[in-house]
Amino acid sequence: MSGQLPAFVGACLAVIIVPGPDLALLLRNAAVAGRSAAIATATGIMTGNTILAAAAVAGLTALLQASGPLYNAIRLAGAAYLIYLGVRALISLIRRDAPARGAEEAPARRNLPSRHAFRQGLLSNLLNPKVAAFYLALFPQFTLPGMPTLAQHTLLAALFCLLSLAWYVLLIAVLAQVQAWLQRRKVQRTITGASAAALITLGTGLAIQN
Repeated sequence: MSGQLPAFVGACLAVIIVPGPDLALLLRNAAVAGRSAAIATATGIMTGNTILAAAAVAGLTALLQASGPLYNAIRLAGAAYLIYLGVRALISLIRRDAPARGAEEAPARRNLPSRHAFRQGLLSNLLNPKVAAFYLALFPQFTLPGMPTLAQHTLLAALFCLLSLAWYVLLIAVLAQVQAWLQRRKVQRTITGASAAALITLGTGLAIQN
């Protein structure tokens, strides 16, 4: 067990920290709507992680991957949602790019209700079948001797969720420290544009994958 847990933690950290649609969405919402939107987005992402972890423990992710049509339907829905978020971000960037403002003047903060930010984070996570496939592929690679399979998977799922939570708490704390910098006009435009491009690229890649 002592050798398996460090390996599992390392694998989890690699998956959690590598940039993906959840991080792109979180940075975009933090830049345009502030700390409360970032917290709500992260809460939605963590809720999605928890739901998928519970589904993995219950064996539902195995059923999802075994059902080709259902898996593809969720994959295409997730791809469409990521592209939708990216296009909306680009439209928002174009509309807010008023030439009369100074280069460093921060535009008015967008009103993004917490419930909308939460829903965006939740759907971004739940509609990405790669997350479910991660749970399905990762868990069987690790065994904890002396524990029943259900207990093993429950412990590993809980550990993954705790590591994810720690990552998002750290990330939001860092973003809070640089909030003034995030509100600079050029920074907002750069983050929004980069996040939009990332969301559209990830969504397109998800849509065309085999």
